[in-house]
Amino acid sequence: MIIVLVARDNPAIVAMGELSPGASIALGVIVGLCSTSVQSIGLTLQRKSHLLEDEKEDEYARRPPYRRRRWQVGMLMFLIANIVGSTVQITTLPLPVLSTLQASGLVFNTICATILLHEPFTRYSLLGTLLVAGGAVLIGTFGAMTEPSHNLTQLLDLLARRNFLLWLFGTFFLVIIIIIVSWLTARLHPKLGSRSTARLRLLQGMMYGAISGILSAHCLLVAKSAVELLVRTIVDRHNQFNKWQSWIILLALVVLALSQLYYLHRGLKLCSTSVLYPFVFCVYNIIAILDGLIYFRQTSRLPVLHALLIALGTVILLAGVVALSWRLDE
Repeated sequence: MIIVLVARDNPAIVAMGELSPGASIALGVIVGLCSTSVQSIGLTLQRKSHLLEDEKEDEYARRPPYRRRRWQVGMLMFLIANIVGSTVQITTLPLPVLSTLQASGLVFNTICATILLHEPFTRYSLLGTLLVAGGAVLIGTFGAMTEPSHNLTQLLDLLARRNFLLWLFGTFFLVIIIIIVSWLTARLHPKLGSRSTARLRLLQGMMYGAISGILSAHCLLVAKSAVELLVRTIVDRHNQFNKWQSWIILLALVVLALSQLYYLHRGLKLCSTSVLYPFVFCVYNIIAILDGLIYFRQTSRLPVLHALLIALGTVILLAGVVALSWRLDE
């Protein structure tokens, strides 16, 4: 998701690899469908690995994820599909098609959960899947905005603005609060009944998902800055990496990318991909939109109608997540 949004907002990258319009869209759609399905399978395999390991009664016999072949394959599929698929899609597809394909990935998650995890497919499954896909299309279509190119000095000036710093530290404070609440909730786990325990695991998983979504959005913002510096260096032939601040941006990108993957992994251990991934997608997109509006001072560029449609898409998507969680109780 991050690669898609970074590159689609950068004209210098979107212009690469031009094809005829028909061939370009056909290639993008085929690669997009393949990559989103492979990505969904990868996430589901990771979830399957956690479920099989949790079934072992002897805790000492349980292996860490990195030593399980199924988890390794799932993580590799997820990363490769994300990187390769996104790289092709952003150079070939217009925004409405791209947003629809992103939503199709959420549909594939439900299908994979039903087939590979043997989760029930009920009326709530169908309703939730349709709501999730519809909400994702609205958010993806009306939430994308292009930004002008910046050099390092301009990026640092934007970063130092009071409004953005308040927003950034506010979201990190929220992450800390969620981590504390999650830890306190886990302490209550032995005192709860089996049905309450299942709901508690779902709640904890979604808290980890919220953290992953927030960190992913900030990772996107840092990635946009890193890409801008790279484009300036290559296209304008003016080295933007001769100052230590540029390398701090790259370091922040690596830390945020690994952190969001870690919390996504924690969430997958506790709740279904069909519930977790749409929720992460929603949090990620909303925070990413607000990041861009505040960081690049573009609040005035977002039409009221688009803001309302984004809000509507968020409500619809979250309603779909609720419906998908209900179907697990049937």
